[in-house]
Amino acid sequence: MSDRVDDTLRGPQVPNLAATMLAATLGAAAKAEEPQLELGSGEVVGRYIVLSRLGAGSMGVVYAAYDPELDRKVALKLLRSRADEADARARLQREAQAMARLQHPNVVAVFDVGAFRDHVWVAMEFVEGQVLSAWSAAMRRTWREVLDVLCAAGRGLAAAHAAGLVHRDIKPDNIMVGGDGRVRLMDFGLARSGTAERVRTAAPAGNVPARNLVATNAGAILGTPAYMAPEQFAGLPTDARTDQFGWCATCWEALYGQRPFAGDSFMDLALAVGGGVLRPPPPTSAPRWVRRALERGLRTDPETRFPAMDDLLAELAYGQGRPRRWLQRFALTTGLVGLAGFFGTRELHTAEAEAACEAAGAALEQVWNDDVRAQLAAAFSRASPHLGAIMAEHGAGWLDHLAAEWKATRVSVCRGATVDHTHAPELAATQVACLDERRIDLEAIVGVLVEADAEVVQRAPYLVSGLVPASICLREVRSPRPVDLSHETYLGAHPIALRRRLVRAAALEDSGKFPAGLTAANDVLHEAERFGLQALRAEALMRIGSLHERLGDAVAAERALEEAVWIATGEGHDELVAEAASMLAFTVSFRAGRHEDGLRWARLSQAALHRLGAEDSLRAARLHSVLGTVHRLRGDLDAALRHSERALALRERLLGPEHPDVARSLNTLGNVALARGEYEQAVRWHERALAIRGNAYGVDSHDVATSMKNLGDAHLARGAVDDAFMFHNDALALRERLLGPDHPDVAVALIDLGRTQMARRAFAAARDVFTRAAELRERIAALADARADAWTLAGEATLALGDPVRAAALLTRALELYGDAGPPSERRAATLATLAEALRAEGLTARADAMARAADDEAAAALRRK
Repeated sequence: MSDRVDDTLRGPQVPNLAATMLAATLGAAAKAEEPQLELGSGEVVGRYIVLSRLGAGSMGVVYAAYDPELDRKVALKLLRSRADEADARARLQREAQAMARLQHPNVVAVFDVGAFRDHVWVAMEFVEGQVLSAWSAAMRRTWREVLDVLCAAGRGLAAAHAAGLVHRDIKPDNIMVGGDGRVRLMDFGLARSGTAERVRTAAPAGNVPARNLVATNAGAILGTPAYMAPEQFAGLPTDARTDQFGWCATCWEALYGQRPFAGDSFMDLALAVGGGVLRPPPPTSAPRWVRRALERGLRTDPETRFPAMDDLLAELAYGQGRPRRWLQRFALTTGLVGLAGFFGTRELHTAEAEAACEAAGAALEQVWNDDVRAQLAAAFSRASPHLGAIMAEHGAGWLDHLAAEWKATRVSVCRGATVDHTHAPELAATQVACLDERRIDLEAIVGVLVEADAEVVQRAPYLVSGLVPASICLREVRSPRPVDLSHETYLGAHPIALRRRLVRAAALEDSGKFPAGLTAANDVLHEAERFGLQALRAEALMRIGSLHERLGDAVAAERALEEAVWIATGEGHDELVAEAASMLAFTVSFRAGRHEDGLRWARLSQAALHRLGAEDSLRAARLHSVLGTVHRLRGDLDAALRHSERALALRERLLGPEHPDVARSLNTLGNVALARGEYEQAVRWHERALAIRGNAYGVDSHDVATSMKNLGDAHLARGAVDDAFMFHNDALALRERLLGPDHPDVAVALIDLGRTQMARRAFAAARDVFTRAAELRERIAALADARADAWTLAGEATLALGDPVRAAALLTRALELYGDAGPPSERRAATLATLAEALRAEGLTARADAMARAADDEAAAALRRK
């Protein structure tokens, strides 16, 4: 037999819902609440240690707490219990356990539940960010931005419904926009199981005095009135369509700046909602199809709303996502119009196509506009009162140029596909995919700049000038980036949001914030692993490997990069294979000295580029640059020159002669010329590289320090010791300031300066810096050969100062580090020879002669091995 009560939501009964609702609202009996338990800092709830009180709501109090087992901060919510619900705590605990089983990127994660002093507690993910109301008020938002955020929350809500949960309190303050850009639906304090549930009401309206209205509302009506559905006001059964109503009311307010129903009092609001009297929204840029979808979700009768949140989201996606569907069906991306021929029409009206192309070009205005420019200027002024204004103007000028170029390129691609018909659809698709990547990169850099501290202000030119210009997308034709659609329904746009976060990690790396970048990249890696996004896992591991390499941890860098290579290989993602293998080749050769391994990884990168047909791409230029370095380090200078020249030619053609990546190739060429004994040419290459980097980055830059070091090497080789001293001394000071005193590159800079001091016959100064380098390498547990090299140099300088006893002790330490095992080494032979000199100076002739013979044997064996 059917339940007759449930029939009140159907058919002809609905027009009377306003009267039913008002009677139930006025007749609701107040429920006495138990006093809320307050916790102090240091109290333990379950395994969690309370840190501080964050806030309170109608359903409980939230505390910041620490989880000592997993070493993380959590939000601990202590739920209120009601005196007249005997089974309240058991029910709340069951529902909290159900929420803990719900795993979705757009729902705040519930880690644990339990009971404490007759209260239910819930341990949840601690999220730093802004609730929707604060996010909306922080700056002017476009309708697309608002809809993106609300749809992300809607996907979380749909996942909750699929898990059998109904939220029942959807409102702006229950939607969080995290600092990481991810949207999360939170506070399921009113959640119930997905089956319709009646909320009991008390006596008829006439029995309740008006003065008790507020008290009775709090007890009988669960939810926030401004966003409640009619059935909630009426105390009738609620289900997923009730949440749909609250979501639409929230979205309406966020888009139009006003709530959908008028009412200055609770009664007026109840009547307006029950009667379905919507306020007309003010004029806005939001399209009409958005309003139509929201109006359906706000209908009085639940039966006439969308059947489910997924249907509502699909309706909105239809309006937003037509370009995306065209991309999937016809290999075109957002904004490509004029494909009506595929539907039986040969062409679109030219004016319509041109307008659509202009709209596609204007998309970047959401990323870079006058409001964002003002935010950047304000952030720079706060962070650096002296430099802020100048650096903000310089950075804004670069961004203006990049934005204008992006718009012009985007319009050009669109016109080529839809107006002039000079671009094949497949070509246009690859170019638009490239432009989308350039836009995401620029968005990430802007995100770092508007939150600038003093260090970011100084490095702002480095960040913006390092962006690849949009015009490259017209010249570098390549296959589109494979998209992992296996989780598309579940995750929605989550992979795109993760990629933005990963690009931001790269921006942090470029700004010199290596630890912060590493944390951000690891966060993306964990998210990608959680949802099985393999391509993003590989990208995150690549960034982690790069950051470890910048931090001087070659072992961790190699481990991360190799894992990235194998994941990308398994996914058939050749772009990532090429990039990760190229980075790995550089790391194992430059950092670990394993040049043959470097060449093997480079061959894998070459094979991937060949499969892509991308032998003339920027990725190919990076690989040629890496090969130039690897071949130089292994002594094949002809091959080094050939690859370095190829890298330079590609970068100049694709990026222009003044781009910072061109300076990388000039740097490699200068090192090859130095190794070939072409000292004047080496100086010219390095001077040009330094000029490009100085103009692009300013003085405080890792790459500027590299060019200074290389110019010092070149001047030292040509005998200009004073010039060499100037560049090596400045390079050391810059390395220490940017990297700290314990970075491996600081040890290299110390050794460079020591060699120059030796050439200047400043032996005491040379001994001091060589000793600092050796002690630093011992402290950071550098490779044994690297430590031995530094102690050998310190011994040579000490011997030059006339202290053979101390010199012999230092050289003996170097020999211990070289060890007896392994192949013959010229470096070990040189150490043996210097030790022979020290022993002879001590008067230990016999030992000196034996040591000299050992040095000759070692040198001869090393020569034969070549």
